[in-house]
Amino acid sequence: MKEIQKVNLAVFLLLGAATFWGLNFHEAKIMLRYVNFIEAGFWRYLFGVAFLFLLQVRFLKHLSFKEIKKGWKGIVLVGFVGIFGFNVFFFWGLLYTSALNAALIIGLTPATTLIASRLMLKTPIYKRQKIGILIAFAGVVYLLSKGRPDQLLQLKWSVGDLLIMIANLLFAVQNIWIKKYAAAHSNLVFTFLTNVMCLLGFILLLPILGMKIPPLTTFDFWLSAIGMGLLGTCAAYLFWNKGVQRLGAANAGLFINAVPLAAAIFAIFFGERLEMYHAVSGALILLGLFYVQRSGVN
Repeated sequence: MKEIQKVNLAVFLLLGAATFWGLNFHEAKIMLRYVNFIEAGFWRYLFGVAFLFLLQVRFLKHLSFKEIKKGWKGIVLVGFVGIFGFNVFFFWGLLYTSALNAALIIGLTPATTLIASRLMLKTPIYKRQKIGILIAFAGVVYLLSKGRPDQLLQLKWSVGDLLIMIANLLFAVQNIWIKKYAAAHSNLVFTFLTNVMCLLGFILLLPILGMKIPPLTTFDFWLSAIGMGLLGTCAAYLFWNKGVQRLGAANAGLFINAVPLAAAIFAIFFGERLEMYHAVSGALILLGLFYVQRSGVN
């Protein structure tokens, strides 16, 4: 019974993270009206780290340099290579490719996570995982093609697609590192330290690309920046890291398919209509996700 409760909690956490990341697409779009993608990343992680700090300020008092040094490898790999690297290549890629192409490539994350888990952790790939991925990815394709998969054949591929693919691979490997190294610290401390590493990465890039501070009157920018920091960074990474630790990278990676579904649902609140293909694709994505979980997590 306790094991089932742990699995159910992990599913809730991973779906929560995917939901917040789906909201990020819309909030990032607002932020990019005012700043470049490096600046947007800086503000997102500045607020994210600030919220994480407030959550665990009492724990940090007891965090010694010796303890940080013990788990430094995982902190650097997940924070700088994984989180920061993913964000840079993702937003860089969006400069040269369409959102549809990018979303399709990100939809491959469950498959790349399975492969990375197999290569790095020797995790077996079960038949149910393959079936679940195929069902969920079919839902992603149906959603992003707006119910007309034949239109995908007309997509043109570019250097931007390669950059998004690199981001996809970094996220997949990041999941492996979370599973491997996160246990060295509490979830709060590990999430805080890895996000600090990501923020440092953006700070290092700011002098190269320059920076302008949006006027205080741009309410929509600051609301989006705070929203991405609180929900899309602080809460999302806390949820995701805990879920990955409980279910493993291979099973958790499948929940990335829920991100485009969440983005489509949130689109309603940003002036877009919900169509029938949203419902069909959503059903396929959820079916794929829960097929894997109901078939067991081992």
